[in-house]
Amino acid sequence: MIGVIGGNGVVATNRLCQMVEELDTKNGAFRDMHHPEMIVWQATQAPSRSMYLEGRGPSFIPDYVRIGTALKGLGCDTLCLCCNTAHYAIDELEAQIGIPFINVIAETAKEVHRLGYKEVAVMCTDGCLKTDLYGQYFKMYAPEVKILYPDETSQALVTKGICNSKNTQRYLDENDDENPTNIFSRICDTIIYSNPNCDCIIGGCTDISNVFSPDSYKAVAYLDSLYVLAKRIFEKEGYKKQ
Repeated sequence: MIGVIGGNGVVATNRLCQMVEELDTKNGAFRDMHHPEMIVWQATQAPSRSMYLEGRGPSFIPDYVRIGTALKGLGCDTLCLCCNTAHYAIDELEAQIGIPFINVIAETAKEVHRLGYKEVAVMCTDGCLKTDLYGQYFKMYAPEVKILYPDETSQALVTKGICNSKNTQRYLDENDDENPTNIFSRICDTIIYSNPNCDCIIGGCTDISNVFSPDSYKAVAYLDSLYVLAKRIFEKEGYKKQ
């Protein structure tokens, strides 16, 4: 059984459940019992992962160890984090909790390698960027791929877009500049203009999935890390049509 340490963010965690359900249904599930048993813990009171990595707040790790241990006690044999940035501590969490995690950044790197992309831009939190989490995993699973990050100005917009994907700004008119979908589109345009050989952009924060998807941007391939996680959950626990 899969345990999800969520609430990071709340909408992204709900989106993950929706994605898993849709993958099951599209692959033939038509009864409730065809869908995987999952326990989702909206860990909303844990400290900010990005602020901790930026040196601006307390650690989220003790709360995640406590929650992961509780999920293990409820029968979960695999855990996942609905947060790219929290993967900074995934080895420590696995060691302290004692069961494996589905590693969304590792799985995204493997997906990029499988698809054959060569220059990949990553939109992620400041904490994820500061620790170069994507760079670390790409060295292991897709060493042939060049990793690109937004410049300082664009990274500030990434942070704004992530924040706006969690608040009322995401309900703004689709033509409003403050609408986070438009913010991420502008960032992608800037990335492509500055890096003409870029052939894929990764949504490296699960909250981006709240407002941005492969259908939102067509200039190059777009890979949603939250969807990669949903696919791995489906592959492990989802309905297999007989």
